[in-house]
Amino acid sequence: MNRKKRVTIAALSLTAVLALVAATPARVALTRLMSRVVPALVKRASSPGEDADTTRASSLAATGLDIEQRARAAHGWRADIANSLARGSIIYYDTSGRATGQYAVTILRGYPDRVRVEIDRGSTRETFGFNQTSAWKGGVANPTAAQERDIRALVRFCPERLFVSRAGGAAYREAGQRIDDIRPMDGSSDWTSAPSSGASETQADQTIFDQVEVTDSLGPAASRSAAGDVRRLYYYVDTKSSLVSAARWLEPDDPRKSIDDEAASFTDVRVDFGDWRESGGVKWPFRIVHSTGGRVDFKLVLNEVKVNESLAEAVFQRP
Repeated sequence: MNRKKRVTIAALSLTAVLALVAATPARVALTRLMSRVVPALVKRASSPGEDADTTRASSLAATGLDIEQRARAAHGWRADIANSLARGSIIYYDTSGRATGQYAVTILRGYPDRVRVEIDRGSTRETFGFNQTSAWKGGVANPTAAQERDIRALVRFCPERLFVSRAGGAAYREAGQRIDDIRPMDGSSDWTSAPSSGASETQADQTIFDQVEVTDSLGPAASRSAAGDVRRLYYYVDTKSSLVSAARWLEPDDPRKSIDDEAASFTDVRVDFGDWRESGGVKWPFRIVHSTGGRVDFKLVLNEVKVNESLAEAVFQRP
């Protein structure tokens, strides 16, 4: 019996056991076990020269896990990851797609929804973040409503937001498949022009994604504004690799408006993830492209990501 057959039999056996377990706590525990075991089985089954992403995706599909669970397993995401620290560069673009500046950036995340961003502009350092209750900006006593909205949105600029949101009980549904024209983001250091949303300097290709919708809420309910820090996020999960390739949502132009306000106007926001590398047993995107209204406004090119650093709670608080 070859390795692929053994993997398929093992996956189906796990699925059968899961189906027989009626108690909810037991099902949850077994599902977590499967999310750890299945990637290991896939890794062992892959042959030299074989497409590992294809092998992984087909094996995950055989487990009976839903789309988010398969994505979590493919990413290697674990419940014990408390924080992450990323360093690299942020590159800004104007409306014509030309780069206007490149600066060093550090992004600290405390899961599920705390973030701190530091941008070193040479002579000055810009610092801002969200501490799970309020958004703040260094040197600014009272940020505007628009600034607070944009700072809070930084929490959503990462693929693992899908996993921590659902783990926290966010409403979740699968929204069918989508075909997108994308260009896989390569490791090029060229920053003189911005790629279009979800694109880079390489040739375009059509990719099939599984879409999932999550009702994303930031901070405790009691701390939300009248409009609410609530958005409906769509995640595009690559059917081939089960990696979260993009996140997309509508942002109210008026921060005081709710996403359910029929009189409000909205702008499409999209974040594309690429250049996947592993750190701390988790796959992270080292290239992140942010688009507003269909135009790229900034791009993150990371050079390192660390997991479970010794971060004091104070780093997420207003200075």
